[in-house]
Amino acid sequence: MTFGVAIGLVIGIAVTGLVIPYVRTESVLTTSATPRSVGTSGPSGETAAPAGTPGGDSSAGGGGAGNDQTAAAGADAQAAPGEAAPGPDRGVSDTEISLGVALIDVGAAKSFGFNFDIGDERARYQALIDAQNAAGGINGRKIVPDYRTFDATNPNAPAQAACIAWTQDVGVFSVLVESQWPAAATVCVTGDGQTPLMTTDGVDQSYYANNMLYTTQASDNRILADQAHYLAETGQLQGKKIGVLTGDGSERLGVDNTLVPTLAQLGYQVADVEVVPATTAGTQKTSVAISNFKANGVDFVIVAANVILAGPFVQSADRAGYHPKYGLSDFNNEINDQVASYYPDSFEGTVAISTHRFPEYRAGAPLAAADQHCADRVQSADPKVLPPTNSAFEVAMGDCAIFDAWVAAATAAGPNLNRASFAAAMEQQGRVAIPSTLDGSFGPGKHDAVDFEREVAWHKSCTCWELVNGLSTPQRQMEYP
Repeated sequence: MTFGVAIGLVIGIAVTGLVIPYVRTESVLTTSATPRSVGTSGPSGETAAPAGTPGGDSSAGGGGAGNDQTAAAGADAQAAPGEAAPGPDRGVSDTEISLGVALIDVGAAKSFGFNFDIGDERARYQALIDAQNAAGGINGRKIVPDYRTFDATNPNAPAQAACIAWTQDVGVFSVLVESQWPAAATVCVTGDGQTPLMTTDGVDQSYYANNMLYTTQASDNRILADQAHYLAETGQLQGKKIGVLTGDGSERLGVDNTLVPTLAQLGYQVADVEVVPATTAGTQKTSVAISNFKANGVDFVIVAANVILAGPFVQSADRAGYHPKYGLSDFNNEINDQVASYYPDSFEGTVAISTHRFPEYRAGAPLAAADQHCADRVQSADPKVLPPTNSAFEVAMGDCAIFDAWVAAATAAGPNLNRASFAAAMEQQGRVAIPSTLDGSFGPGKHDAVDFEREVAWHKSCTCWELVNGLSTPQRQMEYP
C-alpha cells in the first residue's frame, strides 16, 4: 500500500525544505520483549454510535460482540497461539464477531496545503461488512465493527489508544489496519493483546513469530533478500561500490540481518550504511550522509528506507552534485506513484522492482479481477474509488485485500472460531489474488502474501514509475526468503 507514506513525504518536504536529518543510531524495536502498551484506555476520540450498533464505535467496555458475555467467553477460551482453544474466543459470541477497524486520517497533511483525498474509508468498510452480513456473515455470525481513527502523520498515540481499547476494553477478535500502523502498536495488538492483526504493510520477520500478524505485502526481509539477488543477477552491482541508506528503528533490522549478509553471500561488500531517522530534527545533517557516501567512494546506493527519506535524499544529493545509481524496491513502499514527481531529473531511468499494479493501469491494462470485484462492492458507497489513479482507489484496494483475506480465514475456521482455528485457516489459504497487487500466498510459516513483481523504471517525461517493457514486462517470482 502506498498512500500513507506519501503523506509522510510531503509533510517532510514542507517542514524541512527537502532535507532530512542524518543521525547514526542503534535504536531498534523488536518483538523479543513485548513491552506493556502505553496509552490511555477508553474511546479514541471518535463520536460513538450507540454501543453494539453495527457500524458504530463501541465506547470503552462497549457492546456489540465485545460485551460482557463475550468477554467472559473469551476469558475461558484463552489459548496460546497454535494451541486448540476449547470454544469461541474473545470477541466471538453465538451471534456476533467483534472486529477492530482502523481508519486513516490524513491529519496534518491538509494544514500544509496538500490534499490527499482518500475518500470515505469508513463507508467502504461498512459496505463490505454489510454485504458480508447480508450473505450470512461468518458462519451465521454478524460482523460488528469497532472503528477507531488514527492520524497517519502522527500515529503513535492514537494507535496505542486504539490498541488498548480493542484488546483490553472492547475485546475484539481481530484487527484490520490498511496501512501505516506503527511498530509499537503492532506489538501492542499482537504481543500483549494476543489479537490477530491484518494489514497491507510488511515488517521485519520477527513480528510474525507468534502467528498473530498477517500482511498482504512481503516482509522486509523477503523484500531485501530478493532485491539483493535481483541486483546481482541483473549485473547492476558489478564494479560498483555499494552504500545503503536506511532508517532507524525496525527498518534497520532488515538491513543488518538480511540485506548486508545476503549481499556478502553473493560476493558484494557494503562500503557504508547511513542511518537516517525520518524526523525533522537536525535537518542540516543530510549533507553529512551524502559526504560520507562520497568519501567512501559509493556509486550505487541501495535505498532501504521509507519513501519519506528516499525522495528528499535523492534531491539533496542531486543539488550537491552527487549522482550515484540507485536501487529501490517495495521496502517501506518506495515504489510510490503519488510521490514519484519529487525525484530530480538525474533520477531518470532508475530501475526497480515492484509488486504494485498501478504501472499496469498506466500502460492501459484493464482492472484485474480482484480490483474490479473490490470496486463493484464499494464504489456505490464511495464514488471516488475510480478511476484507479487516485488515493481513494489505492486505499480502497488495500481495505478490500485485508478484509477479504480475513473473511476467508474466519469462514474456513468453522463454527468454533478462535485464534488457533483462525491461524490454521490462514495458513491453508494457498495462492490468493490481492487487490492492487500481484498474486501472493499464505501458508505454514508464511504470513506475508505477495509473491510476484515486475521491473519498473522512473521516467522524467511522466515523473512516474512505468513498466520497463510495457505490458510485456514479465512477472518475476520472489524466490528468496
